[in-house]
Amino acid sequence: MTGADIEKDNRETARPALLRAARRYGMSTVGPLAVSGAHFLASLVFLRNLSAHEFGLFSFVMVVVSFGMSLGGALIVVPITQSLVSGDAATRPVCYRMNWLVCAVFAVALALALWVSEAPLREALLLGGYAAAFAWRWFARSVAYIDGRINAAIASDIVYSLILVTALPALALTHHMTFNNGSEVMLLAALAALVPFGRTFFAGQLAALRQGSFLAYMPVFKDVSRWSMIGVIFTEITVNIHAYLVTFISGAESFALLALGMLLMRPASLVQSALPDMERPAMARAIARGDLAGLNGIARTFLHGLGAAWVGNIALCACLLFFYPVLILKKGYSLHEVALVAAISAVIMLLRAIRTPLAVWLQAAGEFRALAWLGINSGIVSLIATLSLLLAFGPIVSMGGLVLGELVVIVRCADLVARWKREKTDVPAIGVLAHA
Repeated sequence: MTGADIEKDNRETARPALLRAARRYGMSTVGPLAVSGAHFLASLVFLRNLSAHEFGLFSFVMVVVSFGMSLGGALIVVPITQSLVSGDAATRPVCYRMNWLVCAVFAVALALALWVSEAPLREALLLGGYAAAFAWRWFARSVAYIDGRINAAIASDIVYSLILVTALPALALTHHMTFNNGSEVMLLAALAALVPFGRTFFAGQLAALRQGSFLAYMPVFKDVSRWSMIGVIFTEITVNIHAYLVTFISGAESFALLALGMLLMRPASLVQSALPDMERPAMARAIARGDLAGLNGIARTFLHGLGAAWVGNIALCACLLFFYPVLILKKGYSLHEVALVAAISAVIMLLRAIRTPLAVWLQAAGEFRALAWLGINSGIVSLIATLSLLLAFGPIVSMGGLVLGELVVIVRCADLVARWKREKTDVPAIGVLAHA
């Protein structure tokens, strides 16, 4: 190595961590930030133009859609990512075929849940279709990242966002904003956002549907997906059990207040959902190469990127609450209560920013069984704590159950990563992983 090379390496090492994170995630976060902004605007439009019950239902849909994205990732995307390590070319068409079934079941399940929660049948069906289309879009987006087609993923995010930020305000300004019309716009945006993935992608989807049977997925399920699915289900209990308990026990109106406070932290939440699609394949490739130093670097930069998103979100949240509360409040909502929910949500988002790189590391390493048991333990803690706090103190305090669940996840994830590293290498961890 020449002196110039050494000097270049030293300059690179000296660069601020956040700058390196910005370089890595600059283009990749354009789409997620656009979607986050669109969802934020959509939530404001629904908040100011719909009843508390309808806004609560819409917010519940967004929670369940996020769960559908994670479940689809566990059942379909994770096996495709693992095939990068195993080299099994047969996995992809099997997972393509399974995607049809997952999206169909998801649509029916959400529509039924909304109908039981007293949503009109038409709107329940529209939002069920929206959930299926959005889950399919997220699957296509994840596959695009695996294949290196990042531009298609970004284009999909932009199309989806543009439709929401133009159509929903137009409905509000012309006094045509109703729960039905809003549901139609959400479905239209999700369907239109599938177009950028191209004819070739959907031709592969159709070809996979016509070939073989769904039973061919069973070996994939037994080897990989069953444990990742269990982990996602119990992680959902850890992360969002309050949404389900409050909605079904206290009603959609009660969840509306929590949703309003949580809305302020949605940008960080979406970034935390989007970046794993980029880093999971990168980590899997590093593991396949035996590049454990590179794996440490990816995890470190991953953590810095999530931290930067959280800091930016806190700044936005503070600005809105202190200087422009009229944008997010209307009659019936207390600024003090909304600020309290936002503060608790900020703590939860910080804990998730810390544990996400650790969890994705374990996913890339194929530690799905360990993650499943981790999810079971943390889910039980969250369920018991949230239900107890809800019944004893009400919806806002019930969010403390989520904090406890997240702390359990962080401690256990750190221990699992440390154990995996001891088995693979003596190279020390970097950043938060140094204490794993």
